[in-house]
Order: sequence, then structure tokens, then C-alpha cells
Amino acid sequence: MSVKRYQLLRTDTSPGIELDLDHGVIEFIGRSLPANGEQFYSRFYRWLDEYLKQPRTETTVNMRLDYLDTSSSKHFYNIFHRLNGVCERGLHVKVNWHYESGDEEMAETGKDFERLFTMDFDYIEVEELF
Repeated sequence: MSVKRYQLLRTDTSPGIELDLDHGVIEFIGRSLPANGEQFYSRFYRWLDEYLKQPRTETTVNMRLDYLDTSSSKHFYNIFHRLNGVCERGLHVKVNWHYESGDEEMAETGKDFERLFTMDFDYIEVEELF
């Protein structure tokens, strides 16, 4: 692969996304309620699918979201489903699910995803996400 890092900048309605191919790190920062979720996440799916052809031995996903709408939840399900395939190939995926102190709803959202997949989830309570 010629490009080793992909990045989408955060807006008020869409998360910042970084994919570092060299280190196997994916980060989502912000809130996810884009006007057109299909269009927004389609770019990331292309990047992710390229990465998954030759993933690192360990992939780390850092989630720092303060909100995701129903459409975004579907996209994160699709993202985690693709990443879960890496686990089925014997590689390791770790999800660091950051949530703000007192935001039990976002913590529970992470636990809902954890119940669906075999990836390791760690929950990290922080004062501020971004």
C-alpha cells in the first residue's frame, strides 16, 4: 500500500477518523450523526477493507464518541463485523471504548457491541473525550 495513514477531519456532526496502517490503529473522535451516513462511512469502508487484506497482528480501535445516532450504530456494527473477521483469522483486535464520566448510555452502547463480537473491549472513563 502506498498510503500509510488515512484521515477524515471531525465536524460538528461527523467524527474525526484516523487509520494508521503501520501501527494498526483506528480512531474515531467526536460525534456521529452525519446527514448522509452511507456517503460519509463509504470512504472509511474502502480504507478498512484495504487494511484488512493485510492487517497487523494486533489492531487497536480507539472510540472517543460522545454520541452516535441510529444510522451510525448500523455503520459501527458493520465496521466491528469486518474487524471481527480478523479475530477469526487468529489475529487480535482490541477496542478501547472511552466514555465521559457519568455517561452510562455511551458505556452501555459499547457493551451492546461487545456482546455481539469476540473482540476485546476495554472501557475507559475520562473527564473529557476531546
